[in-house]
Amino acid sequence: MSDPVSNTQLATRFPGLDRPLAIVDIETTGGSVTRDRITEIGIVEVDKDGVREWSTLINPGMAIPPTIQRFTGITDAMVADAPRFEQVAKAIFQRLEGKVFVAHNVRFDYGFLHNAFASLGFPLSLELLCTVKLSRALYPEHRRHSLETIIQRFGIETDARHRALADARATYTFLCRAAADRSPESFMQAVLVQTRRPSIPPGLDPACLDQLPNGPGVYYFYGENDSLLYVGKSVDVRKRVLSHFTADRASARGMAMCQQVRDIQVQSTTGELSALLLEAKEIKTRQPLFNRRLRRVSTLYTLQLHEDTEGVLRPEIIEAPSASRDRRMHGLFPSKKKARNALIDTGKQFGLCDHVIITPAPLNGPCMGRQLKHCKGLCTGDWSAAQHNVSLMDALGSLALKAWPYPGPAALIEYRNPDDEASPYTLFLLDNWCVLATLTGHGEPDWETLVETPTDIGLLDKDIYRYLLRVVFKPPREVRLVGL
Repeated sequence: MSDPVSNTQLATRFPGLDRPLAIVDIETTGGSVTRDRITEIGIVEVDKDGVREWSTLINPGMAIPPTIQRFTGITDAMVADAPRFEQVAKAIFQRLEGKVFVAHNVRFDYGFLHNAFASLGFPLSLELLCTVKLSRALYPEHRRHSLETIIQRFGIETDARHRALADARATYTFLCRAAADRSPESFMQAVLVQTRRPSIPPGLDPACLDQLPNGPGVYYFYGENDSLLYVGKSVDVRKRVLSHFTADRASARGMAMCQQVRDIQVQSTTGELSALLLEAKEIKTRQPLFNRRLRRVSTLYTLQLHEDTEGVLRPEIIEAPSASRDRRMHGLFPSKKKARNALIDTGKQFGLCDHVIITPAPLNGPCMGRQLKHCKGLCTGDWSAAQHNVSLMDALGSLALKAWPYPGPAALIEYRNPDDEASPYTLFLLDNWCVLATLTGHGEPDWETLVETPTDIGLLDKDIYRYLLRVVFKPPREVRLVGL
């Protein structure tokens, strides 16, 4: 096969990529960056001196599963006498240093290399470009963007699919075709979306960013003398932290904070709910300088309806954790006053009676609202209890919380890795959307311990409710729900 990169132009042909490129592909013993190892690496370097190729097999120090051998064509015998990663790490780094790291599904290739270098005590920190994302941005009319699909779509010649150098060549050829196929402006824009660099605070060691996980957790920004500047949470800590340092997204206050950051610490969690609760606890107890205020308050209030002896539904303001699961909750409010004001505003719009909405009283005479022609006349007999009840339920309809789908409490278990039987988990005891207690452990939860666990009055806020609403009715893989 003719070499697809032997007569190419220099890297300047790629708008938006004014730095040398290293187009990389690796083959591995499997898909886990922590358990599996690299078996082959192929690199196509593109810089002012032209284009160069390099590849090597690598002894992974473990058996290659038969399915992987059939898929890649790389056997245990082929890597038996190959160098180990530490023996070729220097040669690999010399080819990557100072270049944009380009790969098809870059998180896979870079993740393996980052872990391999980290195991040698050497943190790898490179600018990344993913050609899967580039293909999606430049060719949104196509649904599939795998390398196999791109090879077929562009008629790219390759002689050894699923071998590292052949796939790196194919990726480079796609980059060339896409740059020629699209206008310089559109190609550049698609590139810059990925490669726009965050403005790292001047006093922050860039190595801090290399340690940030892509999973859920709570992060802490520290300034001079270990002063706590900010506490935040995310399901992807790395992505969220880097977004703080992207200048075009930052407010003046945010930029002022970022300039003071000297260190970043992270506390990983098993999932989103544990991150939500930990963030709330840390902000409340540690009061970071740049957290405006704690959105979560100790007690939230809600509205529930009960029927009086005359058949009239009357709203009652109660603490949300004490709400009856037999009656619908309407709204979550930080104070009784806020709940009452919402009720009054809604009542005026729907012609509700002040004796029901504002000042609970017997219906034995016109209320103030009737005199001002706001009330439609429940208190004067011009409107029936049934009419008022329907209007009241309509008025509160937009505030109604979903009915709790269990007859009693339920356990929500967050697993850090749902495919691992010994995965760390956090178990939340829930009832009527409230978090009553939490337990942590590994593997299968200890149900006897859960029964004996003391419960709190119940933690509920709008963020917790929104999260639970999303996962209770359609749990993702990492979440398990058990009715108790």
